[in-house]
Amino acid sequence: MIPQATEVPIGDFASNARGWLATCAIEYGLRYLLAHAEDGVIWGALADDGGLLLSGEAFPELRVALTANTLQQVRLFSDRAEILVWKDGANWKARIIKDDGGKQYDALEDEEYWLWGTPDSNVAPKDGFTFLVEGGHGFRHAPPTAHLNLGKNDRAALKVRHYVDYDDEGQAYIALSRLVKIVNASTGGA
Repeated sequence: MIPQATEVPIGDFASNARGWLATCAIEYGLRYLLAHAEDGVIWGALADDGGLLLSGEAFPELRVALTANTLQQVRLFSDRAEILVWKDGANWKARIIKDDGGKQYDALEDEEYWLWGTPDSNVAPKDGFTFLVEGGHGFRHAPPTAHLNLGKNDRAALKVRHYVDYDDEGQAYIALSRLVKIVNASTGGA
């Protein structure tokens, strides 16, 4: 059995992306944000006051803003669920995958996907974000890693859950995947 991916009403996302995302994060208990935009990657975290903290505000040199005009897709996620928002033609769509407590789902062991970069020794962590750089590639981004205590050579990773379903012949396949949390790739801890 796999969890159901259900539609989430998109509401005022196009005109108020940040507000809509913060509301969903609170409603569904989601902790992190990962957005892909035309001008880069945006990381975020739910603040104690219910707002969204964004990597581009902690580190303005990243020059990436959270606006529906440049977004390609956004994921809000935690151990409990993931909301995916994407553009379908001229319209935005959203779906949620929730792990309902008490239900057993067929899933592979959560996998770690290493993020590009290690902490930049010239830039102190700020507002819960760590500035990561990938040497020769010049790739820069700032995921919310305050809970990880990354050392100078440590890498962060995304933990991803793959849900397994079965076709008519009983053969297993990955039917759904979702982001779960950000972990220290060196230890696998959170």
